[in-house]
Amino acid sequence: MLNKDANILIVDDTMIMRESLRRVLLTLGYENVTQAENGRDAVKLVEDESNQFDLIFLDIVMPIMDGKAALKKIRETNKKVPVIMLTSVADKDSIIECSKLGMSSYVLKPINAQEGPGILSDIFVKL
Repeated sequence: MLNKDANILIVDDTMIMRESLRRVLLTLGYENVTQAENGRDAVKLVEDESNQFDLIFLDIVMPIMDGKAALKKIRETNKKVPVIMLTSVADKDSIIECSKLGMSSYVLKPINAQEGPGILSDIFVKL
């Protein structure tokens, strides 16, 4: 189970999605949340040694640097941090590619306040 003091990074180009996920995490007791709006910013945060993330939520489709490219870069520096990919379309090929790159799991968007806590709790038990 993921510790309630965990440092979590949410990466999504849509502020509404980031905030929605942050609120769901708050209802589960997770308060240490950092946000980034693209893969490039996420990679910079992960590579900064002053940041120690315990979990990353990473959108697949984003401008500047997409989630696949960001996942690849993150895995070059950190092989252990769980990365949960976020996607609005269950594209089998993208999921397979992300699996090969080292994702831990994936979640279909949108993540709403009613179903989100249950979905995330199930994933956190496996971490």
